[in-house]
Amino acid sequence: MVGGPALDWIARVPYVPPPDGNVVATEVLRAPGGLGANVAVALARLGHRVRLLGATGDDEAGRWLRQILAQAGVETDALLVRPGVPTYGCFIAVTPTGERLIFGLPGAAVLERGAELDRAAVRQARAVHIVQGYSEVAWTAVEEARAAGSFVSYAPGDVRWADGPAAVREVARHVDLLVVNRVEAAALTGEDDPAVALRRLLDGGPRCTVVTAGVAGAWVGQGAQITLVPAFPVPATDTTGAGDAFTAGLLTGLLAGRSPEEAARLGAAVAALKLRAPGAQAGLPTIEEALAFESSTFPSLEVSCELAES
Repeated sequence: MVGGPALDWIARVPYVPPPDGNVVATEVLRAPGGLGANVAVALARLGHRVRLLGATGDDEAGRWLRQILAQAGVETDALLVRPGVPTYGCFIAVTPTGERLIFGLPGAAVLERGAELDRAAVRQARAVHIVQGYSEVAWTAVEEARAAGSFVSYAPGDVRWADGPAAVREVARHVDLLVVNRVEAAALTGEDDPAVALRRLLDGGPRCTVVTAGVAGAWVGQGAQITLVPAFPVPATDTTGAGDAFTAGLLTGLLAGRSPEEAARLGAAVAALKLRAPGAQAGLPTIEEALAFESSTFPSLEVSCELAES
């Protein structure tokens, strides 16, 4: 797993105020987060062996996040520590209906140069998932994974790409799976319709592309086929981390030999169960829980998974 952790400060607010307005939070929580760490913890919870390749600062937040990751079963020996730099964080305001407003707090989280990547760790993995990161790091990870014959997936994260959308599209041409949400898909293609954006992304080279669309489900494309896999209808007051949980379930299904559509159904089940608890890494299910939940909704679907190292 190439990505990083972050410290989330979650404020529960009755509403999101207008410009120049203000609102008093009813509760403020400190929680582990970070796109790479979220997927890593979800994969570990699903039974995979996972090593996270990213960075933290040398502060208390970084030490706490490493401890949380280790307790979750994620190997942290390849995480860099950046001296004199705070650990990256996010301030997240969440309303009772699940509406979110997110502010990034600068700091260390991801690798910034290809030379920082533990190439041996990448070559040892059966599957390599790349989250965020600079294009040089992503390229290095893709090259090492390809040389080792590993499955490569790429989730470039939010639209503040350090090297711009063209660099992201170029990396995506060489991966087995590209996962983006509808906002990222629009930023990469200029198309607001998720299905149209998906076709544009597929034409760019990834073997399989998934565009997540929240409660609307996920658009899954491979070759000429595009399918909308619905989300499970569950109540939620905090959707933080649901997309990362979906990605972990999707990867688990693909590595077990499922079709992309069937793998996305498992991803939807993992995301739905994650919504049981607030916070990016709380409420994540085991593989047994996810399969049982999935089969209760799709009783005709034979479900099984062979776990893999990531």
